Amino acid sequence: MFNWKYFGKVHAALYKLSGGRFGDRMGWIDVVLVDTVGRKTGKKRTVPIACYPYRDSVAVSASNSGQERHPAWYLNMRATPEVTVQLGRDRFQAVAEEVPEEDRDALWKTVVEINKHQGEYLEKVSRRIPLIWFRRV
Repeated sequence: MFNWKYFGKVHAALYKLSGGRFGDRMGWIDVVLVDTVGRKTGKKRTVPIACYPYRDSVAVSASNSGQERHPAWYLNMRATPEVTVQLGRDRFQAVAEEVPEEDRDALWKTVVEINKHQGEYLEKVSRRIPLIWFRRV
């Protein structure tokens, strides 16, 4: 069985060490590194997440690969929405916010066009999968 947690740590390390030159894409999908604060530990956590263009920034899907529970990074962002985002070589401070309701359908269409797995996750789970965008500050 593939260990996503280990893969994420290696991916984040490569992304950071290369200054965003490596790891910013997985195939045809853009990937951001997001620094969050652990809601239980208070420790800094860095997680690579597939991202999609939205407004002047990017959005991410808290699909957790089609699992019924939200990913830990999403729960951390809800507790402390101030994050640092690295998109390739661009690093910026942001606030993690839910995508406004009026934009959800159009953004989901874009997300699924870019990454068909997200459409499969939408059909698989009963929970509402959050879409989060990183508003630059």
